Amino acid sequence: MASPCGTPAPAEPPLDPRIAWANSIRKIVTRPDAINEDGSLNQQFFKPKKVVYAAEKAKWNDDDKENLYKGIEKFGIDPSSWKKIIEEFCPGRDVLFIRIKASRLIGSQGLNRYHGWIGTKAEVEAEYERNKAIGLATGCWKGGILVENDHGDAMKAIRERDEREAAEGVAPPGKRTKHN
Repeated sequence: MASPCGTPAPAEPPLDPRIAWANSIRKIVTRPDAINEDGSLNQQFFKPKKVVYAAEKAKWNDDDKENLYKGIEKFGIDPSSWKKIIEEFCPGRDVLFIRIKASRLIGSQGLNRYHGWIGTKAEVEAEYERNKAIGLATGCWKGGILVENDHGDAMKAIRERDEREAAEGVAPPGKRTKHN
């Protein structure tokens, strides 16, 4: 191609041998619409054909938290409860999201020990404080919830606390509708 002044344009430098090799291999193994005639990548192929905007979910707020307390009071903490809580108290949320929020309310990563447990807001908060006390004493309080470590320290402390409270006649907060 000629330059605007009428002098010939300088020749393009030869391709790096590695790039030439990659282009030749692409011609063999890549679908034709993904590459140009010389084997280089067709950038248009990799651009999105249409833009999809994800619907932004509403932020979790104090009203949502109160609704989850009401859901736990009515339906309890149970695998069968999450969808009921969502339908009645937390529409637009998904099960995993509600389980995580319930875990934070009660202060325990493992909700399986609360299977069938029902409690008011005050009882949930009391259980949170009980879990926090164990977590701080055992070093298992991480990110605002009681987590288990490799030695089972949290579960051991929970069992000891429950045995001590039973011997003293202290009723734990909440009530069980199902027993494991």
